[in-house]
Amino acid sequence: MRVLLPPITKSLLISWWVIGLLSLAAANSFSVASIALNNAIWREPSIGHFLGIFIYPFLHDGFLHLFFNSIVFASLGALLESTLTRRLFIRMLVIAGIFPALAWLLISFMTSEPPVYVVGGSGLVYALFGACLCLFPNLPLNLVFVEVRLFTVAVALIAYSFIATIAQLFGAQWGGSAHAIHFFGALCGWILVGGHQRFAISALPFFETMRVRKEQSSARKRQKNSQRVDDILAKVSRDGIGSLSPSERKFLEQQSRKK
Repeated sequence: MRVLLPPITKSLLISWWVIGLLSLAAANSFSVASIALNNAIWREPSIGHFLGIFIYPFLHDGFLHLFFNSIVFASLGALLESTLTRRLFIRMLVIAGIFPALAWLLISFMTSEPPVYVVGGSGLVYALFGACLCLFPNLPLNLVFVEVRLFTVAVALIAYSFIATIAQLFGAQWGGSAHAIHFFGALCGWILVGGHQRFAISALPFFETMRVRKEQSSARKRQKNSQRVDDILAKVSRDGIGSLSPSERKFLEQQSRKK
């Protein structure tokens, strides 16, 4: 069965593999570090380091890195490209490539991280996860022996990247991955497809519970006030207006103003 990929997804994957195979073939005479995203740009700015901000998503540091990124990008990229407008899909990929790189460079500068370079399209892959989390949270994913919702996988990956990014901000060593690029890539994808408009913090279980409790408390208070009004009016009917205490008169006035 022939699998047809949309043009942008297909073109990006072809560029990944062409560049990846060429760099692997020339590994002995050429280092991708010279044109990769490199935090040495703060100490030794160069054209190569500057270009790395735009080139690094097309470079990979090994066959497995390239292979797994390609598998996920082909699946989610084809889905999103056929759903979004071409302009929005391209904009998402461009922003998810550049903005996370700048965020990672800033974090490296703030934490005085030793010289290190970053390659790979993982930031773009996470952008697809972020977008799909907003648009297709219930999409089933087959993970060899088990089927899970995309929501479960995406939230787990993005949450891990967020925690790792915070840990690295405080100087902790958290593996050899650029977790900030993963997290900010996902954030870009999620925002660009309108995730920030679909999600309200008040919809979180904690805030929803607080809202319900507040409504219940207000209902009980209204019922209590209504009962007191009835009691006071019954007293007026029985003993006359002069039998009311100052507090009862004040309470009636307050309730009449509310109405």
